[in-house]
Amino acid sequence: MLALRGLQRLKPVLSTHGNKSLRTITASSEAAQHKDDVLVKMENPYKDPQKGCILCNVTVDFKNVQLLSQFISPHTGRIYGRHLTGLCGRKQKEVSKAIKKAHSMGFMSVTHKHPQFMKDPNICNVKQLE
Repeated sequence: MLALRGLQRLKPVLSTHGNKSLRTITASSEAAQHKDDVLVKMENPYKDPQKGCILCNVTVDFKNVQLLSQFISPHTGRIYGRHLTGLCGRKQKEVSKAIKKAHSMGFMSVTHKHPQFMKDPNICNVKQLE
């Protein structure tokens, strides 16, 4: 109620019929406000960075033995699984194919161990299926 009475008192003062200088001030302030209110396109700052494995930006080649040997157990010669390597499914498949190709081409040695030593030591505290 009080706000309505206040507006009724201010309405004759703010009317732009007789006061041209007030009209130009409000018009110029509205134009300046429109220039400042333009939306700036930018990326979402709260968006999580895209998740990917460590090899998503690397090409896997069967001749790169130093890279491939990181995904093979030095004790048994077995290829580590995805839960240990942290690779995505596509890159895990590429790595395992490249390791098998490197074995068949002779770039990597094939490790055959005595059956007594076929189990890897539990170094990551990961429960392994028996």
